[in-house]
Amino acid sequence: MTTETQIFNAVWSVIRRRILDRGVSATELCDNVIRRLGRLHRVEGRLRAGDTVLDQDNTLLPLLARATSLGITLYHGNRRIASTSALGVGKPGEIGGYADAKLVDVVLRKREIFKGSLKRNGLVYLVTARPLYPTTSPDETAPIGMIEAFQSEQSFYESLVAAARIGVEQRTAAQEEAADGMEGVIHFLDDVARRLQLLALNGNIIAAQAGEYGRAFRVVCRELGTLADRAKGTVTDVRKLMQTMGLEAGEGHGEEFGRARGSGAAGTSEGDPPLSV
Repeated sequence: MTTETQIFNAVWSVIRRRILDRGVSATELCDNVIRRLGRLHRVEGRLRAGDTVLDQDNTLLPLLARATSLGITLYHGNRRIASTSALGVGKPGEIGGYADAKLVDVVLRKREIFKGSLKRNGLVYLVTARPLYPTTSPDETAPIGMIEAFQSEQSFYESLVAAARIGVEQRTAAQEEAADGMEGVIHFLDDVARRLQLLALNGNIIAAQAGEYGRAFRVVCRELGTLADRAKGTVTDVRKLMQTMGLEAGEGHGEEFGRARGSGAAGTSEGDPPLSV
């Protein structure tokens, strides 16, 4: 039997793959954008792309982070020289810090793309990283650094919870609006049933006063009474349907409807015009 945990794990596995795949695309985009700035080279220990200094960049990487909805980090060798984040992604890495040993092994030594989870400051991050080469011929030169895209699992969970909460609040508001509409329908049907009953009662009185001539009219009044009973039954059915759908109206609406039903049971209410046939 499939448990809730198994369902969650299956869904998270799909989401995790999508985030990592997005990370691959994000790092590739970053690599292409950097290369368009010019040749990658070192000047006085700082990494440049053309005339643009990449160390502590606060222009290019933030744009890429917003475009990809992922954090972006740039390494010169194994040292972090620039890092930025986006909403719901997690904290950027500390400038001047060093890359995880696993990243160094896979990306700088093996010259492969890394896709996986890394633990940083007690939090799990989904990380994608690729080598950054000084030229467009990777086989001829060693990597000059790395480009990394990251997403904090905890921040992602919190974003999901916030989105779910907003969805619940929106559904609740919609349900309350639907409940108000249904209460209006019920009130109307209840009022129709009450007036039909009163009309049938008045008609029977007049038919009795008419003697033999009122016999046919009494048949019509019986049908009116039957119709009133059916209308009352419809009110009950709609009320049960609302309860099944979880569309009970607020307390104020319930009290108002209760008063309406109470006055209807008495046969008439204050302020109603007299009925005649």
